[in-house]
Amino acid sequence: MTNPSTPDETATGTGARTDVAARTVVAARTVPVAGTRPPVRLAAALGLIAVAISAVGSWIPSFWGDEAASVMSAQRPLPSLLHMVGHIDAVHGLYYLGLHFWIDLFGASPFSTRLPSAFAVGAMVAGVVLLVDRLGTRRLAVLAGVVAAVLPRVTSMGTETRSYAFGAALAVWSTWALVRIVTSRHRASRADWVVYGVLAGLGVAVFIYFGLIVGVHALLLLALARDRDAMLRAVKPWARTVAVALAAVSPIVVFSVAQREQVSFLARRDTTSPTALLIDLWFGDARFAVVAWLLVGVAVVTLVVRLLRRSRDGWVAALSVTPRGRLTVVAVLLAFVPAAALLALNLVVPAFSGRYLSFSAPAVAILVAIGIDVLASRRTAVAVLGGALVVGLAVPVWLDQRGPYAKNATGWQDLSALVGEHAGAGDAIVFDGSPKPSIEPRLALHTYPDGFEGLRDVTLKTPFVDAEGWRDDVLTVPEAAAAGRFDDVERVWFIEYVAADGSTSPRSGLKELLGDGYAEVASFDTHRARLVELERR
Repeated sequence: MTNPSTPDETATGTGARTDVAARTVVAARTVPVAGTRPPVRLAAALGLIAVAISAVGSWIPSFWGDEAASVMSAQRPLPSLLHMVGHIDAVHGLYYLGLHFWIDLFGASPFSTRLPSAFAVGAMVAGVVLLVDRLGTRRLAVLAGVVAAVLPRVTSMGTETRSYAFGAALAVWSTWALVRIVTSRHRASRADWVVYGVLAGLGVAVFIYFGLIVGVHALLLLALARDRDAMLRAVKPWARTVAVALAAVSPIVVFSVAQREQVSFLARRDTTSPTALLIDLWFGDARFAVVAWLLVGVAVVTLVVRLLRRSRDGWVAALSVTPRGRLTVVAVLLAFVPAAALLALNLVVPAFSGRYLSFSAPAVAILVAIGIDVLASRRTAVAVLGGALVVGLAVPVWLDQRGPYAKNATGWQDLSALVGEHAGAGDAIVFDGSPKPSIEPRLALHTYPDGFEGLRDVTLKTPFVDAEGWRDDVLTVPEAAAAGRFDDVERVWFIEYVAADGSTSPRSGLKELLGDGYAEVASFDTHRARLVELERR
């Protein structure tokens, strides 16, 4: 007597056993294909909920260096922006261009500039629902959409003025387009391949490492094709489509590779520590990470067990008869192949940052949802409780992400308000130039300009709109003094960066001002900064 199959492992027929080759053919012919209407309304509803989850409170945290690069670059006149990306940040050039027109319409406030990322998260979640529904079940699609909406990496990139959320959305939708082609009962049309090519090309244009996702798609052709002939029929048009897409965005790729030295700073940072890889990469919190990794483990182990049990029928059959198994394969490839490739590249050149793998976050969310679905089996109430557990664990992380100093603890909004409260028109402003760009106080001048209105920027050499880099070119305090910038200045406001341990840099420039005829009158402290009032003696 044989054991009954589980719902996820339904056999292709009830007849007598045949030889291995025959079973393989039968299984290959019964690849589950989405026969019901896609849940577009459900996907849209979960997408809108995801937009709200990311957008609410997104205006609270202060901008930080990477966001300042986005805002300042996007505010350049178009000729200036094109000139800049010819020297630096070509990898983000398309995003800056889109943000340029967005800012023209809606301004450069934190909420305005972060809102496009929240919309991108919504598009990503909607795509996750449709992708999972096509390869899995409706219940699993809902679970995956909920997990994707609250995954800490997702809610982080949904509140940031950077391109990562767009990369994640394009990763999902390009995968959906390819899965739709491969799993369809009908031969793909030219329009189907054009849609896939546009999405894949846009992904690479938005962020060059998206090419890793395109590489994973080649593996998906092997995993999802109904049989060998179907796979061979798909490989040629896929390769042709990818070649055209890459050719279209090749200028961005060439400039980005030529500018690779701009990420050389990664060599000085520990981006591959256990904490960075196991917690910070996608989960942001140790408790959330423990539960998430356990659920991912359940999904992967279940897949391995099923493949081993059915390997006698051939791998095509093993994958074809397990819808949840095929979805797990897709998610595992999208989540871990890019990470492994980037880690391998990092052994040769500095290339790894957890943020660069944001486009894999949707796949991780799908794996977490599969783990819940496996444990729940047919019990919907258990699936609901599992989803609620994930949401509950995500809430504290979501709240932390919306603190005023959540992004690199910059606190520039407080600094601008403090300067506006005490400084007067005609006073000079000088910034500590010693911190790294991601926390440099001078960036508050361009991200929260209201408090600095009417002040004289006496160390400015070249405004950022005219510079080759994305920041202002500035003089040191001695250079500005030698150029006569302080000759008629009676009051100077000096902004000094204060580290978490309360220390300041001897290279800040304050010592030179005190030795050049100025005396400290008062000082005011704010988060990670000290505003010093100086008057000429």
